[in-house]
Amino acid sequence: MSAAPTVIAEWPKNERETVRVALDEFNGHSTVNARLWFRAADGEMRPGKGLAIGIRHLPALAAALNEALAVAIERGLIQGDSAN
Repeated sequence: MSAAPTVIAEWPKNERETVRVALDEFNGHSTVNARLWFRAADGEMRPGKGLAIGIRHLPALAAALNEALAVAIERGLIQGDSAN
């Protein structure tokens, strides 16, 4: 993998923050990174709180998120076709 992260998806959380999911590398290890980014006073986007885990955990994370989506839809918390 190259040194630069590969952004998979991003969407606005609110007026100040963006959620970004990326494949990245840390200390020579491939990672999946889900993180909030914010616009700093100088106008640059900066990373904030988030989760970075080894790529080997990606299948379990994806399965857990899919299950959370199914339960949220079942409980009527979100629409089944909701993208946000």
